[in-house]
Amino acid sequence: MKEVLLSHDSKVLMYLVPDEVAENLEEYCWEFAANWIWNDPNGAKLLKEVRGQVVAFYGAPNFIDYLNEWLFPEQPSRLVRQFDFYSYEIPEEYQGYPRYNF
Repeated sequence: MKEVLLSHDSKVLMYLVPDEVAENLEEYCWEFAANWIWNDPNGAKLLKEVRGQVVAFYGAPNFIDYLNEWLFPEQPSRLVRQFDFYSYEIPEEYQGYPRYNF
């Protein structure tokens, strides 16, 4: 398990995720946001109709639920820490961490 930084144009959250996810974070996040939500019946819970258009509402906790429920139930990811800084203010000490802003 490795630490990653996730955000949604908001404060940064540090999660412990399976090594495979941390090492390929962008691909896993992209698959979740661009494919799973829109094409898997289980992702439909994150879709809402707004003024006649279907819109996806999701963030880091939804991504973690996706990992835990559908991809890595034997290696559950978990929140380690919430920071007071935002996705555009990553301090030097965390610059090397895998990160993704939804």
